[in-house]
Amino acid sequence: MTRDHRLVIIGAGWIVPRHLAALDRLGRATLVGVASATMERATAIATPRGAVASTDPLGLVDSLRPDIAYLCVAPSAAVALGEALAERAIPFLAEKPLAATDAAGPARLAASIARRGLVVAVGYHLRGLDGMGELRMRLAADPVRLVAGRWLDATPAAPWWRRVDQGGGQVIEQATHLYDLGRHLVGEAGVVCAASVRDDPPTPPGADVADSTVAIVRYDNGAVGTFANTRRQTEATIELELVSDGLRSTIRRVSDDAGGWQISTTDETGTRTIPSRRDPYEVQAEAFLDAVEAGNPDAVLSTYADALRTDRLTRAVVAATGQPG
Repeated sequence: MTRDHRLVIIGAGWIVPRHLAALDRLGRATLVGVASATMERATAIATPRGAVASTDPLGLVDSLRPDIAYLCVAPSAAVALGEALAERAIPFLAEKPLAATDAAGPARLAASIARRGLVVAVGYHLRGLDGMGELRMRLAADPVRLVAGRWLDATPAAPWWRRVDQGGGQVIEQATHLYDLGRHLVGEAGVVCAASVRDDPPTPPGADVADSTVAIVRYDNGAVGTFANTRRQTEATIELELVSDGLRSTIRRVSDDAGGWQISTTDETGTRTIPSRRDPYEVQAEAFLDAVEAGNPDAVLSTYADALRTDRLTRAVVAATGQPG
């Protein structure tokens, strides 16, 4: 049996419509409130759905007492709001990354979540791609020796993204998806070395995040990995390649659609491609709602505790560059 969950969304950025579209297809949640820094943005999402709009997220939560919440705010605001939701024992799904420059905050929030046994998911939705479970099983039998990740993209439009103190930088905010998939498929890793570059003067004016970063990591199983990211490309190339003995596996973004990803494997029999027929945001939402109903914090695609390990890895990469994110 499933039930209709009363939902409050904190944040009103571009990602919110994708989450709502996924939830609409599931038909298991009703939006009752939206909080944003500006009433105009909150109203634009809330009013068409008959929900309450507010600029006071915690006041909204306290007045509506929702069953669940989605936390979709700039990383610099995420920890404090997550702690407030945890104190109120409200299960929530938080977008990544866990924080901007506050390395201690996510660990503190993770401990709070664990003490309460609260269901909290983090938005590493690519774990929900079609074929991901099959790929994990295959790589468990045929261990990865080499990982190569590339996130080559343009600078996002959100003003907060361009500031390290608000978004953390590209490694922490975007390429984190690739580092997370590496952990998910290969295991834990440590940073060997990393370097980053910046233009002076910055582009666009006022930006202080790195233009490009490269890192080398070593996984606990002995595999090595290289990760390269840049925010200075007009056409995006986003992919993670994993090389085993006689097997090459690739996870690649092929379009801007929510489900525009595919997994391919190449071995002695040829190449097999698995398109993502189902929106991974929907898979993520379904796992979260199932976990809430079962009271099982471990049933989500990515727990907060697991996301914290990815967070620490990306922060170690940035630290190894000797520069801010």
